[in-house]
Amino acid sequence: MRRILLFAPLLFAIFLMSCDKENKETPTPGPSEKDKILISYPWRMSTVTDLTGKAIPFNLLNAQTQAIKEVMDIQFLQNNVTKAIDQGSKQVINGGTWYLINDNKTLDIKISGFSGEFGVEELTNSKLRLKSKMTVDKVEQETIMVFEPVIK
Repeated sequence: MRRILLFAPLLFAIFLMSCDKENKETPTPGPSEKDKILISYPWRMSTVTDLTGKAIPFNLLNAQTQAIKEVMDIQFLQNNVTKAIDQGSKQVINGGTWYLINDNKTLDIKISGFSGEFGVEELTNSKLRLKSKMTVDKVEQETIMVFEPVIK
């Protein structure tokens, strides 16, 4: 009986140390590969297509989409901050937040004038394709916004 009483505190101490070790070894998740691609450089809208890949003429796009294409580059930063940058002056026009959600299948962007959850159709070092619904020639339809990296 006395031996059991001697080993009980030792076993309890070992148990506490193993629990403490487990808590310290839990790593903080870093950015995913998709996050790293997204934050590598600013992105510029090159075109908007329908779901079959046919380019939609610029004059049929709504004013908001035209402004994004003609005026803004979108920069995604590591701390989930996003900025809309004027293509000419390189000044920040607007800002907000971004998150890749649903196993990197959805890009949630919150910038004034460009907010929503966009389906990530493609995200590579050379192309970003986001699926969304927008008004085209006064009719709402599903589209693909195609962005290319702005290499400095």
